[in-house]
Amino acid sequence: MSDQTSWLSSTRMSPIALIILYLVVGYNTAIAETKLSERYSMEVDPEAKEQLGEPVYNEVMSFFRSAEEAIETKDIDALMSLYSDNYSDGAHDKDSAHQIWTRIFSEFELMATHHNMKLVSVTSEKNVVVFRCSGLLLGVPLIKSGVITIDNWNQQDHVLTHEGGDWKLLGTYGRERKRLWFDKPMHPLF
Repeated sequence: MSDQTSWLSSTRMSPIALIILYLVVGYNTAIAETKLSERYSMEVDPEAKEQLGEPVYNEVMSFFRSAEEAIETKDIDALMSLYSDNYSDGAHDKDSAHQIWTRIFSEFELMATHHNMKLVSVTSEKNVVVFRCSGLLLGVPLIKSGVITIDNWNQQDHVLTHEGGDWKLLGTYGRERKRLWFDKPMHPLF
């Protein structure tokens, strides 16, 4: 049993919820998995490394690891430093993303994410990349009611841009739908 599986099992998820989770996020074993902590995992299509080249690939993966660490530690400043000042997601901008993450951090004790990502586009200069991602953001509310899904996303395109020597999230695009905790359709990071 993996560390992530044991953490999820210890959070009193029902067997049906665990099965659904495995069906949603564990569907592709051909994807390389990156372990970030016992609660986080990220699966990335191995062709991304070949398409981006090792140096750019490592920089982009470092961006995602930094985001996961900021979520795990609830470090809003570190998380928001990963957003471009030009961030856009429908009606949302960087300020509204800050408000959403502040609310999530104040409502949940523990959080876990799982991402399945595939590189779908890269500019010739390799300064803008687009990853198509499906995944979950799970959390344990402060009221200790067990794990709930804070957010889930399917086939969302996450656009990263290289700005001032760092990778930043420029926007997230995909089919809009209403989500728990948000006043407008949005997935706040990936």
